[in-house]
Amino acid sequence: MKLFFSDYDMTIYIHEKIDKSVFDAVRKWRDAGNKFIIATGRNKFSILDHIQRHNLEFDYLIANNGALIFNDKKELIFENSFNNDTAYKIINFLHENFSGTVEISNNDYILSIKSKDGNDYLPFKVDKKIHINEIQNIKNIIQINKITPNPETTEMTANIINEKFEEVTAYANIRTVDIVKNNVSKANGVDFIYEILKKDNDIEKILTAGDSNNDIEMIKRYDGYVQINANEKIKSITNKYFNFISDIIYNEL
Repeated sequence: MKLFFSDYDMTIYIHEKIDKSVFDAVRKWRDAGNKFIIATGRNKFSILDHIQRHNLEFDYLIANNGALIFNDKKELIFENSFNNDTAYKIINFLHENFSGTVEISNNDYILSIKSKDGNDYLPFKVDKKIHINEIQNIKNIIQINKITPNPETTEMTANIINEKFEEVTAYANIRTVDIVKNNVSKANGVDFIYEILKKDNDIEKILTAGDSNNDIEMIKRYDGYVQINANEKIKSITNKYFNFISDIIYNEL
């Protein structure tokens, strides 16, 4: 059995569509007895909506950069949330030092912290907007997100968080900073699923593919593939590139 762990945005879902070859490849991959796993920084609500909308097959789902993991029945099998005080400290820091809102998610909902400057525009739906003084009522936070104006600001913000707070990891993803517990990563999600499957299966190979900062550890640990249109920083970690994940799958079948 082979395991294929693929990022979603700009890896499976490229320029707002999934190439038709991907559906065929994933189906053949699974029919051959292999496992296909989606590993994304998206929250569970967003990725499950996409999976349903596109009728995309999968065996496991790693969401929120590895903080949540689901089986093929969409049942939660792993969760790694912040210490509450740590989460509140990060949220307050972002609220005080950066303009705009701060988003937080757990396994039940997505909330937005109203900005102190009135810049509360969001390009996506949240379940509720709350005041900063209400965050003490929120528990089991698994991811904190900060939208930024551009990729340069995203990198800068992520670097500031990583330097200031050793308890967390901040990933820069184009115009969003994803902040999770410091032992949360897609790579650790891969390890978790491997440990489950190796008990009853002979695992021949683990394949990984991605395009962004939150994929780096996963790609490095498992000698993975990088999307050909990724930025040069990501492409520099390997010499194995792909256009569509179907290219990888057909080569490995």
